[in-house]
Parts: sequence; structure tokens; C-alpha cells
Amino acid sequence: MDDVIKSLNVTLAQTLADRHCFLHAVALQLNETPNTMQAYKFRMKSIETESRTNINQYTNFTDENSGRLDLLVHKYLHRKIFDHAAGDFIPKITSNARQKPIHIYSERDGGIWKTIVQPTMPWNINKSPLLVHLKDYHYSALFTEKNASINKISASR
Repeated sequence: MDDVIKSLNVTLAQTLADRHCFLHAVALQLNETPNTMQAYKFRMKSIETESRTNINQYTNFTDENSGRLDLLVHKYLHRKIFDHAAGDFIPKITSNARQKPIHIYSERDGGIWKTIVQPTMPWNINKSPLLVHLKDYHYSALFTEKNASINKISASR
């Protein structure tokens, strides 16, 4: 078992390895049915709308211009073509689109790393963060004991 899982006392819910594993992990955290086409399209649309509406916010942190970054995000969302120039922004765009912080736990250099991605716009600080686990370029959802039994149902669908 992964050291991150042991140290955090959480349950891991595996996600489909289809290049949208991060989006599936977020869906499980939000207790959304991950495999329905309607829910899937809604997630894609909300992320794409956020990306296009605030594209200049994201281009400030990359060498890509807004047109190129928009194209890369579109390719990732609709064709599952991953490019680090856009893919690294997907957690931030998702956090902004859903107005929730995202905590990404991973193992690196012999330690456990927690990357906190917070929405840029004002958000309710009392909202629980979405917890995801990153290992070998694959994201899974993490659940505390408090919400694990509820969300295991969604993870098995």
C-alpha cells in the first residue's frame, strides 16, 4: 500500500485510466456519478467555460499564448490529448470552475507532498477540499473515514 494512503488514514478509490483520471477523481469527490454522459459533459463544459472566460489568468504562468493554451485545453478535454503546457493547469481551472480547493497528495523524493490548489475567485472557506492522490501520472480519489462509505458506492459504478 502507498505510504500516502497509510499516513493519511484515508481510503483510495481508483479511477479509470483514460487520460481523464483527474476529472474522474474530482467527480467521485463531489459525489457525482462519474460514468453518466450527462454528468461527464457538464464537467467538461464547466471546465472549458472557466478556461475560456479567464484564459488570461492562466497564460500569465506559461509561455503559451491564449489561443494556443485554449487549443491545448480543448484537445485535453475533448480528445484526451495531454500536453503539460495545458495539463498542468487543469487542476487550477477545475478548482476555479467548481469553487473548491483541491489537495493533491503524492510521493516524491522519499516524502509525502501536498500541493494545495485554491480557487482564485472568492470562495467559501468552509468548503471541504477535494482530495486526490497522484501516483505514476495517475489520479485517484481519496476519502476520509467520514465520507468513505458514501463514496465507495460511487467509486464502484
